[in-house]
Amino acid sequence: MRTIRTILGLLFLFCSIHLVTAQEMTAKKYENPNWVQMVYIKFKPMKKDAAMGIIQEYFAKADKNAGIEEPTVYHFATGDHDMLVVWEMEEGIETLNYEMTPNDAKWMNEMAKLAGGPDKAMAKMDEFFTYVDLWESSIARKE
Repeated sequence: MRTIRTILGLLFLFCSIHLVTAQEMTAKKYENPNWVQMVYIKFKPMKKDAAMGIIQEYFAKADKNAGIEEPTVYHFATGDHDMLVVWEMEEGIETLNYEMTPNDAKWMNEMAKLAGGPDKAMAKMDEFFTYVDLWESSIARKE
């Protein structure tokens, strides 16, 4: 019986301390958050080189010609994916409210110039995606 009283006393003491130290919860917004879109890519067997050729000859050149910052790219040595591509979201989470961002439009216009027209640019993008086995996209906030 003494043990039960001791346990109940300690429990009461713990709960009392917790209630005294608890603070009222208030809303808090991140100050100047930096949002990024991350895409994990796995290429079909023996297709990474062909995909990288399209990236270098078209996608990277379209970035440069449009004055858009190139994404950060990581090539995996191990794991399930071949590549991680990280794009800065210039307008932060507001970017998600666009069907096509201003930078996307500039980039597509430059792709059309490089490929010889909008249809050929879309065909080049379609070709790239035939080399992709898996495309997983995430959004994250940099600390």
